Amino acid sequence: MEPSVKTFSSPNWKATSVATDEEVKVHVVLKHGEFHVKQLEERLMDVSDPRSPDYGNHLSVSDVKQVLDLPPAHTNAVLDHIHSFNTTSVSTNTYGDIITVTLPASEAASMFSTSLSVHEHAKAPGSMKESHSVIRATEPYHVADEIAPYVSLVEGLVRFPKFEFKPTRIGEAYRPPAFEGLEGSEFDSCGSSCSGFTTPDVLAAAYGFTPVAAADVTDGNRMAVAEFQNQYYDDADMEAFSDACGLDEPVEVATNVGGNKPSRCGFGVQACIESLLDIEYIKGVAGAIPLEVYYSGTFSLYDWAVQVNDDDAPAQVQSVSYGNDEIQQTSDEYMFTTNTEFMKAGARGVSVLFASGDQGVWGRSGTTGGIFHPDFPAASPYVTAVGGTDFATKSVIGEETSWADSGGGFSNTFDIPDYQADAVATYKTTATLPDSSLYNNTGRGYPDVSALGGQVNSYCVAYGGKGSKFGGVAGTSASSPVVAGVFAILNNVRLATGGAALGFLNPFIYQNADAFNDVTTGNNNAGQRTKGGFDAAEGWDPVTGVGTPNYAKLEKAI
Repeated sequence: MEPSVKTFSSPNWKATSVATDEEVKVHVVLKHGEFHVKQLEERLMDVSDPRSPDYGNHLSVSDVKQVLDLPPAHTNAVLDHIHSFNTTSVSTNTYGDIITVTLPASEAASMFSTSLSVHEHAKAPGSMKESHSVIRATEPYHVADEIAPYVSLVEGLVRFPKFEFKPTRIGEAYRPPAFEGLEGSEFDSCGSSCSGFTTPDVLAAAYGFTPVAAADVTDGNRMAVAEFQNQYYDDADMEAFSDACGLDEPVEVATNVGGNKPSRCGFGVQACIESLLDIEYIKGVAGAIPLEVYYSGTFSLYDWAVQVNDDDAPAQVQSVSYGNDEIQQTSDEYMFTTNTEFMKAGARGVSVLFASGDQGVWGRSGTTGGIFHPDFPAASPYVTAVGGTDFATKSVIGEETSWADSGGGFSNTFDIPDYQADAVATYKTTATLPDSSLYNNTGRGYPDVSALGGQVNSYCVAYGGKGSKFGGVAGTSASSPVVAGVFAILNNVRLATGGAALGFLNPFIYQNADAFNDVTTGNNNAGQRTKGGFDAAEGWDPVTGVGTPNYAKLEKAI
Protein backbone atom coordinates (compact mmCIF):
# COMPACT_ATOMS: atom_id res chain seq x y z
CA MET A 1 0.00 0.00 0.00
CA GLU A 2 1.00 3.64 -0.60
CA PRO A 3 3.75 2.74 -3.08
CA SER A 4 5.00 6.34 -3.16
CA VAL A 5 6.26 5.94 0.42
CA LYS A 6 9.99 5.32 0.19
CA THR A 7 11.24 6.28 3.66
CA PHE A 8 10.38 4.43 6.86
CA SER A 9 12.58 6.33 9.28
CA SER A 10 13.19 9.90 10.38
CA PRO A 11 16.25 11.61 11.86
CA ASN A 12 13.94 13.06 14.52
CA TRP A 13 12.75 9.64 15.67
CA LYS A 14 14.88 6.94 17.34
CA ALA A 15 13.69 3.38 16.70
CA THR A 16 13.64 0.80 19.50
CA SER A 17 12.15 -2.66 19.73
CA VAL A 18 8.45 -3.09 20.32
CA ALA A 19 6.91 -5.60 22.72
CA THR A 20 4.73 -8.17 20.94
CA ASP A 21 1.75 -7.37 23.18
CA GLU A 22 2.07 -3.59 22.94
CA GLU A 23 -1.11 -2.25 21.37
CA VAL A 24 -1.26 -0.55 17.97
CA LYS A 25 -4.18 1.58 16.80
CA VAL A 26 -4.71 2.05 13.06
CA HIS A 27 -7.44 3.28 10.74
CA VAL A 28 -8.17 1.15 7.69
CA VAL A 29 -9.51 3.65 5.14
CA LEU A 30 -11.79 2.12 2.53
CA LYS A 31 -11.58 3.14 -1.11
CA HIS A 32 -14.29 5.16 -2.81
CA GLY A 33 -14.74 4.92 -6.54
CA GLU A 34 -13.46 7.89 -8.53
CA PHE A 35 -16.93 8.47 -9.94
CA HIS A 36 -18.46 8.76 -6.47
CA VAL A 37 -15.72 11.09 -5.18
CA LYS A 38 -16.34 13.28 -8.22
CA GLN A 39 -20.06 13.21 -7.42
CA LEU A 40 -19.31 14.38 -3.87
CA GLU A 41 -17.18 17.21 -5.24
CA GLU A 42 -20.02 18.28 -7.55
CA ARG A 43 -22.52 18.25 -4.69
CA LEU A 44 -20.08 20.22 -2.53
CA MET A 45 -19.72 22.91 -5.17
CA ASP A 46 -23.46 22.97 -5.82
CA VAL A 47 -24.41 23.69 -2.21
CA SER A 48 -21.49 26.14 -1.81
CA ASP A 49 -22.08 28.28 -4.93
CA PRO A 50 -24.19 31.39 -4.21
CA ARG A 51 -25.44 31.27 -7.82
CA SER A 52 -26.82 27.75 -7.42
CA PRO A 53 -30.50 27.12 -6.54
CA ASP A 54 -29.17 24.54 -4.05
CA TYR A 55 -26.92 27.06 -2.28
CA GLY A 56 -27.02 26.35 1.46
CA ASN A 57 -28.92 23.06 1.09
CA HIS A 58 -26.15 21.21 2.85
CA LEU A 59 -25.97 17.43 2.93
CA SER A 60 -26.68 15.26 5.94
CA VAL A 61 -24.45 12.35 6.95
CA SER A 62 -26.84 9.96 5.22
CA ASP A 63 -26.77 12.14 2.10
CA VAL A 64 -22.98 11.97 1.99
CA LYS A 65 -23.07 8.21 2.48
CA GLN A 66 -25.54 7.90 -0.38
CA VAL A 67 -23.37 9.98 -2.70
CA LEU A 68 -20.21 8.02 -1.88
CA ASP A 69 -22.21 4.78 -2.23
CA LEU A 70 -19.69 2.46 -0.63
CA PRO A 71 -20.95 -1.10 -1.16
CA PRO A 72 -21.61 -2.82 2.19
CA ALA A 73 -20.01 -5.95 0.73
CA HIS A 74 -16.68 -4.12 0.62
CA THR A 75 -16.92 -3.05 4.24
CA ASN A 76 -17.99 -6.52 5.33
CA ALA A 77 -15.16 -8.21 3.45
CA VAL A 78 -12.59 -5.99 5.16
CA LEU A 79 -14.24 -6.50 8.54
CA ASP A 80 -14.24 -10.28 8.08
CA HIS A 81 -10.55 -10.21 7.30
CA ILE A 82 -9.77 -8.03 10.31
CA HIS A 83 -11.78 -10.28 12.63
CA SER A 84 -9.67 -13.25 11.55
CA PHE A 85 -6.88 -11.74 13.68
CA ASN A 86 -6.64 -11.37 17.43
CA THR A 87 -7.89 -7.80 17.78
CA THR A 88 -8.60 -5.83 20.95
CA SER A 89 -11.29 -3.61 19.46
CA VAL A 90 -12.82 -2.88 16.05
CA SER A 91 -15.17 -0.01 15.23
CA THR A 92 -16.55 1.60 12.08
CA ASN A 93 -17.08 5.33 11.64
CA THR A 94 -20.35 7.11 10.87
CA TYR A 95 -19.86 6.83 7.12
CA GLY A 96 -18.82 3.19 7.13
CA ASP A 97 -15.60 3.98 5.27
CA ILE A 98 -13.05 3.96 8.11
CA ILE A 99 -12.47 0.94 10.32
CA THR A 100 -10.51 1.65 13.49
CA VAL A 101 -8.59 -1.35 14.79
CA THR A 102 -6.65 -1.82 18.02
CA LEU A 103 -4.52 -4.95 18.25
CA PRO A 104 -1.21 -6.27 19.62
CA ALA A 105 1.90 -5.25 17.68
CA SER A 106 2.59 -8.87 16.70
CA GLU A 107 -0.88 -9.17 15.18
CA ALA A 108 -0.53 -5.82 13.39
CA ALA A 109 2.78 -6.90 11.87
CA SER A 110 1.10 -10.07 10.63
CA MET A 111 -2.07 -8.36 9.38
CA PHE A 112 -0.10 -5.82 7.33
CA SER A 113 2.92 -7.99 6.44
CA THR A 114 5.45 -5.55 7.81
CA SER A 115 7.77 -4.98 10.76
CA LEU A 116 7.14 -2.49 13.54
CA SER A 117 9.24 -0.52 16.00
CA VAL A 118 8.66 1.95 18.78
CA HIS A 119 9.97 5.38 17.78
CA GLU A 120 10.80 8.05 20.37
CA HIS A 121 11.25 11.68 19.40
CA ALA A 122 14.94 12.51 19.72
CA LYS A 123 14.33 16.14 20.71
CA ALA A 124 11.48 15.67 23.15
CA PRO A 125 12.22 16.88 26.70
CA GLY A 126 12.52 14.08 29.23
CA SER A 127 9.11 14.83 30.74
CA MET A 128 7.51 14.41 27.30
CA LYS A 129 9.24 11.22 26.13
CA GLU A 130 6.25 9.00 26.82
CA SER A 131 3.79 11.31 25.04
CA HIS A 132 6.18 11.59 22.08
CA SER A 133 6.49 7.89 21.34
CA VAL A 134 4.78 6.14 18.42
CA ILE A 135 4.76 2.70 16.85
CA ARG A 136 5.46 2.76 13.11
CA ALA A 137 6.34 0.37 10.29
CA THR A 138 10.01 0.14 9.34
CA GLU A 139 9.34 -1.24 5.85
CA PRO A 140 6.47 -1.23 3.30
CA TYR A 141 3.12 -2.51 4.50
CA HIS A 142 0.59 -4.62 2.64
CA VAL A 143 -3.00 -5.81 2.87
CA ALA A 144 -4.28 -9.20 1.77
CA ASP A 145 -5.04 -9.62 -1.94
CA GLU A 146 -8.72 -10.34 -1.31
CA ILE A 147 -9.32 -6.92 0.31
CA ALA A 148 -6.69 -4.81 -1.50
CA PRO A 149 -9.23 -3.48 -4.07
CA TYR A 150 -11.33 -2.11 -1.21
CA VAL A 151 -8.62 -0.33 0.83
CA SER A 152 -7.17 3.11 0.12
CA LEU A 153 -4.54 3.22 2.88
CA VAL A 154 -3.93 2.34 6.51
CA GLU A 155 -3.45 5.44 8.63
CA GLY A 156 -1.19 5.07 11.65
CA LEU A 157 1.56 2.89 10.17
CA VAL A 158 3.92 5.14 8.21
CA ARG A 159 3.44 8.84 9.07
CA PHE A 160 5.46 10.44 11.87
CA PRO A 161 3.90 13.31 13.83
CA LYS A 162 5.58 16.66 13.18
CA PHE A 163 6.57 17.88 16.63
CA GLU A 164 8.57 21.06 17.07
CA PHE A 165 10.67 21.96 20.10
CA LYS A 166 11.92 25.45 19.36
CA PRO A 167 11.22 28.93 20.70
CA THR A 168 7.98 30.50 19.57
CA ARG A 169 8.05 33.93 17.96
CA ILE A 170 7.24 35.82 21.12
CA GLY A 171 8.66 38.46 23.40
CA GLU A 172 10.15 41.93 23.46
CA ALA A 173 11.83 41.42 20.07
CA TYR A 174 8.39 41.74 18.50
CA ARG A 175 7.40 44.92 20.33
CA PRO A 176 7.20 47.96 18.02
CA PRO A 177 9.40 50.92 18.98
CA ALA A 178 7.79 53.75 20.91
CA PHE A 179 5.20 55.47 18.76
CA GLU A 180 3.67 58.85 19.45
CA GLY A 181 -0.05 58.74 20.04
CA LEU A 182 -0.42 55.13 21.19
CA GLU A 183 -1.87 56.16 24.53
CA GLY A 184 -5.63 55.74 24.47
CA SER A 185 -5.60 54.18 20.99
CA GLU A 186 -6.63 50.67 19.96
CA PHE A 187 -2.95 49.70 20.24
CA ASP A 188 -3.13 50.59 23.93
CA SER A 189 -6.43 48.77 24.58
CA CYS A 190 -4.92 45.78 26.41
CA GLY A 191 -2.79 47.81 28.80
CA SER A 192 0.84 48.86 28.92
CA SER A 193 2.09 45.26 28.69
CA CYS A 194 0.59 45.10 25.18
CA SER A 195 1.18 48.66 24.04
CA GLY A 196 1.98 48.66 20.32
CA PHE A 197 0.68 45.15 19.72
CA THR A 198 -2.35 44.10 17.69
CA THR A 199 -5.35 43.63 19.98
CA PRO A 200 -9.02 42.71 19.51
CA ASP A 201 -9.82 46.44 19.33
CA VAL A 202 -7.21 46.92 16.60
CA LEU A 203 -8.79 44.13 14.60
CA ALA A 204 -12.31 45.47 15.11
CA ALA A 205 -11.22 48.90 13.88
CA ALA A 206 -9.34 47.44 10.92
CA TYR A 207 -12.06 45.07 9.73
CA GLY A 208 -15.24 46.70 10.99
CA PHE A 209 -16.84 43.85 12.96
CA THR A 210 -18.51 43.91 16.37
CA PRO A 211 -18.09 40.85 18.64
CA VAL A 212 -21.37 39.06 19.25
CA ALA A 213 -22.96 39.66 22.66
CA ALA A 214 -24.25 36.69 24.65
CA ALA A 215 -27.86 37.75 24.19
CA ASP A 216 -27.40 37.85 20.40
CA VAL A 217 -25.88 34.41 19.80
CA THR A 218 -28.12 32.45 17.46
CA ASP A 219 -29.05 29.07 18.88
CA GLY A 220 -26.78 26.37 17.49
CA ASN A 221 -24.07 28.66 16.14
CA ARG A 222 -20.61 27.39 17.12
CA MET A 223 -16.96 27.60 16.09
CA ALA A 224 -13.88 25.49 16.79
CA VAL A 225 -10.09 25.40 16.73
CA ALA A 226 -7.83 22.35 16.50
CA GLU A 227 -4.74 21.89 18.66
CA PHE A 228 -1.94 19.33 18.64
CA GLN A 229 1.52 18.69 20.08
CA ASN A 230 0.87 19.36 23.78
CA GLN A 231 -0.74 22.71 22.99
CA TYR A 232 -3.24 22.99 25.82
CA TYR A 233 -4.93 26.03 27.39
CA ASP A 234 -5.68 27.34 30.86
CA ASP A 235 -8.28 29.57 32.50
CA ALA A 236 -5.71 31.86 34.15
CA ASP A 237 -4.29 33.08 30.85
CA MET A 238 -7.69 33.42 29.20
CA GLU A 239 -8.98 35.43 32.18
CA ALA A 240 -5.88 37.62 32.17
CA PHE A 241 -6.35 38.36 28.48
CA SER A 242 -10.06 39.10 28.91
CA ASP A 243 -9.40 41.43 31.84
CA ALA A 244 -6.44 43.25 30.28
CA CYS A 245 -8.33 43.87 27.03
CA GLY A 246 -11.59 44.75 28.75
CA LEU A 247 -13.57 42.25 26.69
CA ASP A 248 -17.34 42.39 27.16
CA GLU A 249 -17.51 38.66 26.51
CA PRO A 250 -14.79 36.71 28.37
CA VAL A 251 -12.54 34.25 26.57
CA GLU A 252 -13.66 30.78 27.54
CA VAL A 253 -13.98 27.33 25.99
CA ALA A 254 -17.46 25.85 25.87
CA THR A 255 -16.51 22.30 24.88
CA ASN A 256 -13.30 20.29 24.79
CA VAL A 257 -12.89 17.24 22.58
CA GLY A 258 -9.78 15.18 23.29
CA GLY A 259 -8.73 16.43 26.71
CA ASN A 260 -6.79 19.33 28.23
CA LYS A 261 -3.86 19.62 30.64
CA PRO A 262 -3.85 23.25 31.83
CA SER A 263 -0.96 22.64 34.24
CA ARG A 264 1.33 22.34 31.20
CA CYS A 265 0.79 26.03 30.41
CA GLY A 266 3.22 27.12 33.12
CA PHE A 267 6.18 25.30 31.53
CA GLY A 268 7.94 28.16 29.74
CA VAL A 269 7.29 30.22 26.63
CA GLN A 270 6.61 27.31 24.28
CA ALA A 271 3.87 25.79 26.41
CA CYS A 272 0.36 26.53 25.19
CA ILE A 273 1.28 29.68 23.23
CA GLU A 274 -0.14 28.35 19.94
CA SER A 275 -3.45 27.27 21.43
CA LEU A 276 -3.81 30.44 23.51
CA LEU A 277 -3.22 32.55 20.40
CA ASP A 278 -5.97 30.65 18.56
CA ILE A 279 -8.42 30.75 21.47
CA GLU A 280 -7.83 34.31 22.61
CA TYR A 281 -8.26 35.75 19.12
CA ILE A 282 -11.10 33.72 17.67
CA LYS A 283 -13.02 34.64 20.86
CA GLY A 284 -11.71 38.19 20.87
CA VAL A 285 -13.23 38.57 17.40
CA ALA A 286 -16.43 36.51 17.63
CA GLY A 287 -17.36 37.32 21.23
CA ALA A 288 -19.90 35.03 22.88
CA ILE A 289 -20.25 32.51 20.05
CA PRO A 290 -19.47 29.16 21.76
CA LEU A 291 -15.99 27.79 21.10
CA GLU A 292 -14.98 24.13 20.90
CA VAL A 293 -11.39 22.93 21.09
CA TYR A 294 -10.39 19.69 19.41
CA TYR A 295 -7.18 18.24 20.81
CA SER A 296 -5.02 15.39 19.54
CA GLY A 297 -1.77 14.32 21.17
CA THR A 298 -0.29 13.51 17.77
CA PHE A 299 -0.21 15.64 14.66
CA SER A 300 -2.59 13.93 12.27
CA LEU A 301 -4.77 16.33 10.32
CA TYR A 302 -6.48 13.31 8.83
CA ASP A 303 -7.50 12.06 12.28
CA TRP A 304 -8.79 15.53 13.14
CA ALA A 305 -10.86 15.73 9.93
CA VAL A 306 -12.35 12.30 10.61
CA GLN A 307 -13.18 13.37 14.16
CA VAL A 308 -15.01 16.47 12.90
CA ASN A 309 -16.93 14.48 10.29
CA ASP A 310 -17.98 11.86 12.82
CA ASP A 311 -19.65 14.58 14.88
CA ASP A 312 -23.41 14.54 14.29
CA ALA A 313 -23.45 18.35 14.34
CA PRO A 314 -19.91 19.78 14.01
CA ALA A 315 -19.21 23.45 14.67
CA GLN A 316 -19.93 25.42 11.52
CA VAL A 317 -16.50 27.14 11.46
CA GLN A 318 -13.24 25.25 12.05
CA SER A 319 -9.86 27.02 12.23
CA VAL A 320 -6.57 25.09 12.09
CA SER A 321 -3.17 26.75 12.47
CA TYR A 322 -1.09 23.71 11.52
CA GLY A 323 0.30 22.21 8.31
CA ASN A 324 3.42 21.11 6.45
CA ASP A 325 4.79 21.29 2.92
CA GLU A 326 3.21 19.09 0.27
CA ILE A 327 6.64 17.54 -0.24
CA GLN A 328 6.71 16.60 3.45
CA GLN A 329 3.50 14.57 3.18
CA THR A 330 4.21 10.86 3.15
CA SER A 331 2.20 10.09 0.03
CA ASP A 332 -0.18 11.56 -2.53
CA GLU A 333 -2.68 8.90 -1.47
CA TYR A 334 -2.71 10.45 1.99
CA MET A 335 -3.40 13.95 0.66
CA PHE A 336 -6.20 12.82 -1.65
CA THR A 337 -7.77 10.73 1.10
CA THR A 338 -7.65 13.71 3.47
CA ASN A 339 -9.24 15.83 0.74
CA THR A 340 -12.24 13.50 0.73
CA GLU A 341 -12.70 14.28 4.42
CA PHE A 342 -12.53 18.02 3.67
CA MET A 343 -15.18 17.57 0.98
CA LYS A 344 -17.44 15.73 3.42
CA ALA A 345 -17.17 18.57 5.91
CA GLY A 346 -17.81 21.28 3.33
CA ALA A 347 -20.79 19.44 1.86
CA ARG A 348 -22.30 19.29 5.35
CA GLY A 349 -21.98 23.08 5.77
CA VAL A 350 -18.70 23.30 7.68
CA SER A 351 -16.22 26.10 6.85
CA VAL A 352 -12.65 24.77 7.20
CA LEU A 353 -9.88 27.39 7.38
CA PHE A 354 -6.14 26.71 7.49
CA ALA A 355 -3.19 29.02 8.10
CA SER A 356 -1.10 29.33 4.93
CA GLY A 357 2.27 28.97 6.66
CA ASP A 358 5.02 31.27 7.93
CA GLN A 359 7.96 30.66 5.59
CA GLY A 360 6.79 32.44 2.45
CA VAL A 361 6.99 30.61 -0.86
CA TRP A 362 9.79 28.38 0.40
CA GLY A 363 7.80 26.57 3.06
CA ARG A 364 9.25 24.55 5.90
CA SER A 365 11.66 22.84 3.49
CA GLY A 366 13.38 26.17 2.78
CA THR A 367 15.34 26.73 -0.41
CA THR A 368 16.21 23.04 -0.68
CA GLY A 369 15.95 21.96 -4.30
CA GLY A 370 15.78 25.52 -5.54
CA ILE A 371 11.97 25.47 -5.95
CA PHE A 372 9.02 26.84 -4.01
CA HIS A 373 7.35 24.45 -1.54
CA PRO A 374 3.55 24.79 -1.34
CA ASP A 375 1.73 23.94 1.87
CA PHE A 376 -0.72 21.17 2.68
CA PRO A 377 -3.53 21.45 3.61
CA ALA A 378 -3.50 25.16 2.72
CA ALA A 379 -3.11 24.31 -0.99
CA SER A 380 -5.99 21.84 -0.92
CA PRO A 381 -8.85 23.05 -3.16
CA TYR A 382 -11.39 22.13 -0.47
CA VAL A 383 -10.24 24.40 2.38
CA THR A 384 -9.94 28.15 2.79
CA ALA A 385 -6.31 29.20 3.18
CA VAL A 386 -5.53 32.34 5.21
CA GLY A 387 -2.38 34.38 4.62
CA GLY A 388 -0.79 37.15 6.70
CA THR A 389 -0.41 40.91 6.29
CA ASP A 390 1.12 43.88 8.10
CA PHE A 391 -0.02 47.46 8.46
CA ALA A 392 1.66 49.49 5.73
CA THR A 393 2.56 52.08 8.36
CA LYS A 394 3.52 50.74 11.75
CA SER A 395 0.87 51.29 14.42
CA VAL A 396 -1.49 53.03 12.01
CA ILE A 397 -4.78 51.25 11.30
CA GLY A 398 -5.43 51.49 7.60
CA GLU A 399 -3.77 50.26 4.45
CA GLU A 400 -2.09 46.85 4.70
CA THR A 401 0.79 45.24 2.87
CA SER A 402 1.74 41.60 2.52
CA TRP A 403 3.96 39.93 5.11
CA ALA A 404 7.16 38.59 3.56
CA ASP A 405 6.86 35.28 5.46
CA SER A 406 3.22 34.59 4.58
CA GLY A 407 2.79 31.23 2.85
CA GLY A 408 1.41 31.29 -0.66
CA GLY A 409 1.91 30.06 -4.20
CA PHE A 410 0.65 27.21 -6.35
CA SER A 411 0.12 23.55 -5.51
CA ASN A 412 2.32 20.86 -7.01
CA THR A 413 -0.41 18.28 -6.40
CA PHE A 414 -3.84 19.82 -7.05
CA ASP A 415 -5.13 21.50 -10.20
CA ILE A 416 -6.67 24.97 -10.36
CA PRO A 417 -10.32 24.67 -9.23
CA ASP A 418 -13.02 26.31 -11.31
CA TYR A 419 -14.02 28.75 -8.59
CA GLN A 420 -10.66 30.57 -8.81
CA ALA A 421 -9.70 29.94 -12.46
CA ASP A 422 -10.50 33.46 -13.67
CA ALA A 423 -8.78 35.13 -10.70
CA VAL A 424 -5.62 33.06 -11.16
CA ALA A 425 -5.57 33.69 -14.91
CA THR A 426 -5.90 37.44 -14.37
CA TYR A 427 -3.03 37.47 -11.91
CA LYS A 428 -0.75 35.53 -14.23
CA THR A 429 -1.45 37.83 -17.17
CA THR A 430 -0.98 41.07 -15.25
CA ALA A 431 1.68 40.41 -12.60
CA THR A 432 5.44 40.06 -12.90
CA LEU A 433 6.01 36.39 -12.15
CA PRO A 434 9.03 34.50 -10.75
CA ASP A 435 10.91 32.16 -13.04
CA SER A 436 8.54 29.42 -14.23
CA SER A 437 10.93 26.70 -13.02
CA LEU A 438 10.19 27.65 -9.41
CA TYR A 439 6.49 26.75 -9.31
CA ASN A 440 3.72 24.72 -10.95
CA ASN A 441 1.82 26.91 -13.38
CA THR A 442 -1.24 24.61 -13.40
CA GLY A 443 -1.59 24.28 -9.62
CA ARG A 444 -4.28 25.51 -7.24
CA GLY A 445 -3.39 29.00 -6.02
CA TYR A 446 -3.41 29.97 -2.34
CA PRO A 447 -4.11 31.72 0.02
CA ASP A 448 -7.73 32.66 -0.55
CA VAL A 449 -7.94 35.51 1.98
CA SER A 450 -5.68 37.07 4.60
CA ALA A 451 -5.57 39.06 7.83
CA LEU A 452 -2.94 40.71 10.00
CA GLY A 453 -0.24 38.23 10.92
CA GLY A 454 3.18 39.84 10.50
CA GLN A 455 5.68 41.32 12.91
CA VAL A 456 5.15 45.04 12.39
CA ASN A 457 2.45 44.98 15.08
CA SER A 458 2.52 41.47 16.53
CA TYR A 459 -0.48 40.05 18.41
CA CYS A 460 -0.72 40.56 22.16
CA VAL A 461 -1.12 37.16 23.86
CA ALA A 462 -1.45 36.25 27.53
CA TYR A 463 0.54 33.10 28.35
CA GLY A 464 2.55 31.38 31.07
CA GLY A 465 -0.15 30.10 33.42
CA LYS A 466 -0.72 31.54 36.87
CA GLY A 467 0.71 35.06 36.97
CA SER A 468 0.29 35.44 33.20
CA LYS A 469 2.81 37.24 31.05
CA PHE A 470 2.06 39.20 27.90
CA GLY A 471 4.06 39.08 24.68
CA GLY A 472 3.85 39.56 20.96
CA VAL A 473 3.21 36.63 18.62
CA ALA A 474 3.39 36.72 14.82
CA GLY A 475 2.22 34.30 12.15
CA THR A 476 -0.65 33.14 9.99
CA SER A 477 -1.57 31.12 13.09
CA ALA A 478 -3.08 34.43 14.19
CA SER A 479 -4.61 35.28 10.82
CA SER A 480 -6.65 32.07 10.52
CA PRO A 481 -8.61 32.32 13.81
CA VAL A 482 -9.29 36.01 13.12
CA VAL A 483 -10.85 35.31 9.71
CA ALA A 484 -12.66 32.30 11.19
CA GLY A 485 -14.11 34.55 13.89
CA VAL A 486 -15.38 37.00 11.27
CA PHE A 487 -17.14 34.22 9.38
CA ALA A 488 -18.60 32.89 12.63
CA ILE A 489 -20.19 36.34 13.12
CA LEU A 490 -21.51 36.23 9.54
CA ASN A 491 -22.98 32.78 10.21
CA ASN A 492 -24.69 34.25 13.24
CA VAL A 493 -26.41 36.80 11.00
CA ARG A 494 -27.50 34.17 8.47
CA LEU A 495 -28.75 31.71 11.07
CA ALA A 496 -30.68 34.45 12.91
CA THR A 497 -32.74 35.08 9.77
CA GLY A 498 -33.38 31.40 9.09
CA GLY A 499 -30.61 30.99 6.57
CA ALA A 500 -27.97 28.27 6.40
CA ALA A 501 -24.36 28.50 7.53
CA LEU A 502 -21.98 29.63 4.80
CA GLY A 503 -20.27 26.23 4.61
CA PHE A 504 -17.39 25.83 2.15
CA LEU A 505 -16.38 29.46 1.68
CA ASN A 506 -14.28 29.64 -1.47
CA PRO A 507 -16.99 29.99 -4.15
CA PHE A 508 -18.56 32.81 -2.07
CA ILE A 509 -15.17 34.46 -1.54
CA TYR A 510 -14.19 34.57 -5.21
CA GLN A 511 -17.65 35.77 -6.28
CA ASN A 512 -17.48 38.56 -3.68
CA ALA A 513 -13.84 39.60 -3.86
CA ASP A 514 -14.89 43.24 -3.66
CA ALA A 515 -16.13 42.59 -0.12
CA PHE A 516 -12.51 42.30 1.00
CA ASN A 517 -9.83 44.97 1.42
CA ASP A 518 -7.51 44.45 -1.52
CA VAL A 519 -3.81 44.29 -0.57
CA THR A 520 -1.63 45.29 -3.50
CA THR A 521 1.91 45.71 -2.17
CA GLY A 522 4.61 43.40 -0.88
CA ASN A 523 6.11 40.02 -1.72
CA ASN A 524 6.28 36.64 0.07
CA ASN A 525 9.90 35.82 -0.65
CA ALA A 526 10.62 35.19 3.07
CA GLY A 527 13.65 37.46 2.86
CA GLN A 528 15.24 35.56 -0.04
CA ARG A 529 15.20 38.69 -2.16
CA THR A 530 17.59 37.45 -4.82
CA LYS A 531 15.51 34.31 -5.37
CA GLY A 532 12.13 35.97 -5.57
CA GLY A 533 8.60 35.23 -4.50
CA PHE A 534 5.20 36.37 -5.68
CA ASP A 535 4.14 40.01 -5.71
CA ALA A 536 0.85 41.20 -4.28
CA ALA A 537 -1.33 42.84 -6.92
CA GLU A 538 -4.77 44.24 -7.59
CA GLY A 539 -7.36 41.48 -7.19
CA TRP A 540 -6.43 37.99 -6.09
CA ASP A 541 -2.75 37.15 -5.66
CA PRO A 542 -0.81 34.16 -4.22
CA VAL A 543 0.36 36.32 -1.31
CA THR A 544 -2.79 37.77 0.26
CA GLY A 545 -5.60 36.07 -1.69
CA VAL A 546 -8.48 38.47 -2.40
CA GLY A 547 -7.51 40.53 0.66
CA THR A 548 -8.58 41.09 4.26
CA PRO A 549 -12.17 41.10 5.61
CA ASN A 550 -14.38 44.16 5.22
CA TYR A 551 -17.20 43.23 7.54
CA ALA A 552 -19.72 45.82 6.38
CA LYS A 553 -19.41 44.68 2.77
CA LEU A 554 -19.41 41.00 3.73
CA GLU A 555 -22.59 41.37 5.74
CA LYS A 556 -24.31 42.88 2.71
CA ALA A 557 -22.92 40.14 0.46
CA ILE A 558 -24.32 37.26 2.52
